[in-house]
Amino acid sequence: MAGLTRENFEKGMLIDDEWMAGISRELDRFSVFVVDHRSGNLLAQQDFPEIDAAIAAVNQIPRSWKFESASGCSGERCGEGKCKGEACKIYSGPKKDPVAGACGVGCP
Repeated sequence: MAGLTRENFEKGMLIDDEWMAGISRELDRFSVFVVDHRSGNLLAQQDFPEIDAAIAAVNQIPRSWKFESASGCSGERCGEGKCKGEACKIYSGPKKDPVAGACGVGCP
């Protein structure tokens, strides 16, 4: 089972078949979040003053997590190199049809 560390928390998130969890760095705190990526519902969010407490909170969630990089994996890079996992699908927005110039499903 994967976990977040001081070295990787800003480079990706933990993900399984239903949930994803990560840490967002705010000005004076670290915000832990857990989202159901099937529905988009925020399941939990809690702020911590120190990174070590935030990491410990995420790593205590009993799931079969995999770490997935989300750094530089949006748009056209989805599916290349390190950008092949579930997080890529979650974070990549709809792509424009290169022929028609029309936006795909889910466009505003």
